[in-house]
Amino acid sequence: MGVNGPSDWIRWTSWDFRIFWRAAGSALATLVLAWLVTAATDEGGVPWGERTGRTLPLAPLCAAAGAAIALAPARWRGEVGALAGLGRSRIEVAIAAVAGGATIALAAALLLGIVRAVDIAGFYPTATHGSAWHWRGDAFVDAVHGLRVAADGAPRHVPVEPAAVLATLPSHARGAAAWTTAIAGLALPLLLSHALLAKGPETPFERRDAWPAAWAGASLAVSLVLFQAAAAHRAPAMAATLPALALLVVAVQRYRAAP
Repeated sequence: MGVNGPSDWIRWTSWDFRIFWRAAGSALATLVLAWLVTAATDEGGVPWGERTGRTLPLAPLCAAAGAAIALAPARWRGEVGALAGLGRSRIEVAIAAVAGGATIALAAALLLGIVRAVDIAGFYPTATHGSAWHWRGDAFVDAVHGLRVAADGAPRHVPVEPAAVLATLPSHARGAAAWTTAIAGLALPLLLSHALLAKGPETPFERRDAWPAAWAGASLAVSLVLFQAAAAHRAPAMAATLPALALLVVAVQRYRAAP
């Protein structure tokens, strides 16, 4: 198993393929579990596109979980140390797990970008404006959220009007959501895999391993703020991709600096 030339990036071994499929399967299972929890706890009668749109923002986190689930047993069994002894760098050990998890995030990003039936309003949290409610004959109707309130005061679900939803979203909203999911879906598995492989056998909770969590948390927090600003039409939607891009740069730099 040679690992000294550039071609070794494409000549994967059976170990790499096993780690890839384990990471992809774990990421997909985690995403499906999140979808089931969302379906079990929502208000009922929610269209599949809206329910899916509520779950897909979690795809990057599921991708990172899949990569960690795939790499952790290999590290505990000493396989990672054996591969390092054969000359593999840290990125060469991690790349299969990262690719497996990122594949699920990329599929989610494509779904967000291509399938118009998938709701992206979950990326742009904002309060309903008063103008979203209109009096229509015998009831107030919110076409954006699919709600109808008649004289009895009880809210009922009605079909969401796509034109009304689109009117509340910023320009390039779908593209920004898709690109952010794809970029974060690569950056988070890279960062988590690096932290997992960097832990020493005697000191599994070194201080330096807290930094990946801090970077990831900061990136997610700033992304949320920028998506909210875009929802309020205070910032361009594509600005929300910048924290994920910064996180990807940090992840790549950590591998470049690894011993």
